Amino acid sequence: MARLELSGVTVAYEKFTLSNVSFSCDGGEIVALVGRNGAGKTTTLDSIMGLTNRRSGSILYNGQPVTSANEHRFKQKIGYVGASQEYYPGVRVGAFLRVVSGFYAQWDAPGMARYLSAFNIDPGKKLAQLSSGMRVKLSLAVALSHDAEIFLLDEPTSGLDPVVREQVLEILERLARERGACVLFSSHITQDVEKIATRILFLVDGAFALDTDAKALGERFVKLRLDGLSPRLDQVRRKGVVLNGGFGIMKASDAASAGLDKLERAPLRVEDVLIFLEGGVGDAPAD
Repeated sequence: MARLELSGVTVAYEKFTLSNVSFSCDGGEIVALVGRNGAGKTTTLDSIMGLTNRRSGSILYNGQPVTSANEHRFKQKIGYVGASQEYYPGVRVGAFLRVVSGFYAQWDAPGMARYLSAFNIDPGKKLAQLSSGMRVKLSLAVALSHDAEIFLLDEPTSGLDPVVREQVLEILERLARERGACVLFSSHITQDVEKIATRILFLVDGAFALDTDAKALGERFVKLRLDGLSPRLDQVRRKGVVLNGGFGIMKASDAASAGLDKLERAPLRVEDVLIFLEGGVGDAPAD
């Protein structure tokens, strides 16, 4: 199984810096990048694709640094679906795929035909005639047709209707489960993250605030109902975040030490943890 690693990756722009990013994605994992717009999700994916000028750090594939000498071979193993699906609007799907197939040493033409059929994509249509959902599916079909082991997807379900979103998520799950692929995707649709991610990386202002197993969120954080707790709201604010509507988000350990762990809990969502990480106190999320 493939292994992708980022080690100390830093990318600096005039008004934004992605700082010292380190994480890994192993085959069979579905890793979600979560953060508000501008947090660094796209920059992280672009750095893997070599679309940014890294100030420092390394990208490793199966333990070996990706360099100019082996970058082409590395990219042959990547299935990439970018944030923009704007190709050449006047070109027909079939002609577009004939050009794209020349970029890859291992191109599965019969497989591509099957994906086009399964996704209901007419190869005779012009790219401009495809809906946003169909363009995402076409990008996935390309990614699936050249023996990729690592799938990088930037907001793959953004703007899609619920039915197509569900289809795309099912495809990503199958890639990890059946192919043993490493799937790394960014999303601001936290319901999608909750549905398929096995690990979640939370980005805040260009740095990772938390890297956690998805199933561990409910063990690390709690969302408490604060009805009638007015005298102790300051205690909650010192350790966590008080939301409108009478809820508080805290680390589970802090709730226990403050004697608040007996309060009624509400369902914890991924966006709750992101709110805590962005609005919590000091270095509380850093452990």
